[in-house]
Amino acid sequence: MAIISTILEIILIGITVALVVLLPLAIIFNVKAGRKYRKQLAENIHHLRLNRMLTALGIDTAEYLHRERAVDIHEQMTRCGECQNIETCDDTLADVVDVDNIGFCNNEASLREMVKKKHATEQ
Repeated sequence: MAIISTILEIILIGITVALVVLLPLAIIFNVKAGRKYRKQLAENIHHLRLNRMLTALGIDTAEYLHRERAVDIHEQMTRCGECQNIETCDDTLADVVDVDNIGFCNNEASLREMVKKKHATEQ
């Protein structure tokens, strides 16, 4: 019985040591991968009108990348990239942008929601 207890104790100590060592390594790896992924998203957004629209509406791009889900960001980037309203968008972005005047934008609903959240957190 003492041998079985000793073997189980050694196994449990081994598992504990493995968790203590491997868990922080996994966390560090995931943080680095997340930073790399967000950096790539930022570079991709920079080339779209979405970046200019966010800035015009007072939404910080870094905060946008941090707060929004990656799936939503990809959907918004896709909608922006496929947009046919380029001339209207450029004309609007050349002037002061009001959230009430972005009906042409494929990301109108998302942008309105982000502005609404921004105003709610400022109050």
